This record gives sequence, C-alpha cells and structure tokens, in this order.
Amino acid sequence: MRGPVSPAPFQRDLPSPIGPHPLDALLTLERARRLRQVLARRTGRIVVVIEDSYDPHNATAIVRTCDAFGLAELHVTTARNAFKVNSRVSQGTHRYLDLHVHADITAAYAALRARGFRILVSDLTAGATVGPENLRALAAEAPLALVFGNEGSGVTPAASAQADGFFLIPMAGFAQSLNVSVSVAVTLYALRGPELSADAAGDLPPERQQALFEHWVHEHKGRAAELVMRRETGRHGEDIDSYRA
Repeated sequence: MRGPVSPAPFQRDLPSPIGPHPLDALLTLERARRLRQVLARRTGRIVVVIEDSYDPHNATAIVRTCDAFGLAELHVTTARNAFKVNSRVSQGTHRYLDLHVHADITAAYAALRARGFRILVSDLTAGATVGPENLRALAAEAPLALVFGNEGSGVTPAASAQADGFFLIPMAGFAQSLNVSVSVAVTLYALRGPELSADAAGDLPPERQQALFEHWVHEHKGRAAELVMRRETGRHGEDIDSYRA
C-alpha cells in the first residue's frame, strides 16, 4: 500500500535566471529545481529585525517563519543575548536565510538605512502606528525593515527612538500582546499572504539568486562544491589584472 503523497511544493514552475550550473552535478534533478524555484519566490524588500532574543524556541520559530514566507534575509542584534537556533527544529531552514548579526540596534539601523530600508518598530506604547494591512502600501514605496523586541522587555527605547515609524497588530481579546514568534508570523502573513496565495514571483535580482544558489550548495556539499567550482574556474576563467595608459 502506498503512503500519503506529499503535496507539490509549488503550484507551477517560475522562470529562473539560473541556467545549467556546474554545481548541478552534485544535486538530484528535483533538488536543483527546488533550489531555483525557492529563489524565484524570495523577496529582498522585506526583512525582519529581532532585538536581543534569548529564547532558542522563539529564535528557531522566527527562522522557520521567515523562510516559509519567502524572506531572503533576517537581521538580529546580540548586544544582550546570543541568537540561538535549534538546528534540529529549524529543519535546516537557517541555512537558507542570509542571517545578518549586528552588535546592537544602532549598527543594525545604520546597515539597513545604507541600503534604503524604511524602519518600522512593533511598539504598543508608541503613538503613531499603522496596522498590518497598511504595511503592504509602505513596502511598495520602499524596502521595509520590521523590528521586534525580545521575549521579556520588548523593544528597547533606542530601537523606538531611532525608528522611522511604528506598527501594531490589532487585537480584540483580553491579551494585548503576542509571543514574538507569533507576532512575526502574523505580520509577515499580512504582508506576504496575497503573493503566497498567487504563487507569485519574488524580486531578487538574477545575480543575487545565483550567488545564493552557489552558497546553498556549498553549505550542504562543502568540499565537493569547492572542488567543482575550482575546476570550473580553471577551465573557463583566469584572474587577470589589466592596465592601459
């Protein structure tokens, strides 16, 4: 008797800018396809910033959520606590996120603003706020960084003071806050839900998709991937410095 059939991970195949690649020799056909299709759906216009999370359960859940909703990267600060991910529970998803670790929130903001991100903080005490339904319009105007505080004290005063604005998740019960990993999931679904339902293409440029593809294969294949790329470089390319008056 056959067991249950796993659902297809995607509704369709999207065009991929990654053509035949030397590293394909290390992958099954299905694995090579899967990596390309995940990259074709990734977005770089929305990032999550986690300030000083100390609970590995929350950290791991956040990693899995960001991957599931198609984010290309996650930013964390570690001024007070290390960001700890349980690799067994994450099911390897931490290997597929571009994880940026910053010394503190000021450093994180500087790095994001240098790349044109607008920074919004989840802060219940802030005056001016927008709900998740308005975040989509803001994300269409400029890349958006969404900042969440840690499990105990929330965001720091510095995170709120240096932000461009604030957002909240409307609630109708007695509880006035959610676990940080749940807050991330609810917010990302509000932002990414329509694209996920439509199985829409992402927005990563071709060169970044190829760089991530190579990085992901290196993460899993290690020395074998290095040898393949070294042979390919030796066969097809040279490093030449050219000078002319």
